[in-house]
Amino acid sequence: MSVVAIIPVRSLTTGKTRLGSVLGRSERYQLNARFLSHTLRVTEAFAVSTVVVSRCAEALQFARSCGVGHLFEVTRGGLNPALTNASKMARARGAVRIVILPADLPFVCTDDLHALVSHAGRAGATIAPDQRRDGTNALCVPAGHSFRFQFGVSSFFKHKYEAENVGLNMIVISRPSLAFDIDLPADFSRLQALEGRDRDTHFTNGLQNVR
Repeated sequence: MSVVAIIPVRSLTTGKTRLGSVLGRSERYQLNARFLSHTLRVTEAFAVSTVVVSRCAEALQFARSCGVGHLFEVTRGGLNPALTNASKMARARGAVRIVILPADLPFVCTDDLHALVSHAGRAGATIAPDQRRDGTNALCVPAGHSFRFQFGVSSFFKHKYEAENVGLNMIVISRPSLAFDIDLPADFSRLQALEGRDRDTHFTNGLQNVR
């Protein structure tokens, strides 16, 4: 089954503004770049085609430097229409399913992608909520489907409702590595603590309250 991973990136330079109380602008840039690099390594290891969707020139240049496809997110309409366009393009190029994978999941791994795709293959679609069970941290749907993306506030519930609306059976995938994202200072502090316990990741190295 042909699968394309689509990675939306808000901005390497201005993303994660809610971490502004603990990280300065340059430190947030480093963190965002590390997250994107990790996510690209995971999709490469899973052996799927990858497209970065962003209006951030640095993010698109980063994708180009990694040999990854990229699509400029037009400002008008925002992220959801851009994801729809990317899904249609993937379908036109032979993709059967797409995985939407935001680039701020420090512990996402290939097993997570396998779970998303394999369960969607049997059910139709899969969704992974964030740790607060409000947002959407990963999504697998048929490429080019009439399903409308609902990223934004309460997207987990909106995506489930949309799936029901279009007759798409959607399974909820609950995995700690998919649920843990970095939005708030408390999330960053938890990531620091976890990495201090001899984990193999090093996202927070040198990024400690240096505003």
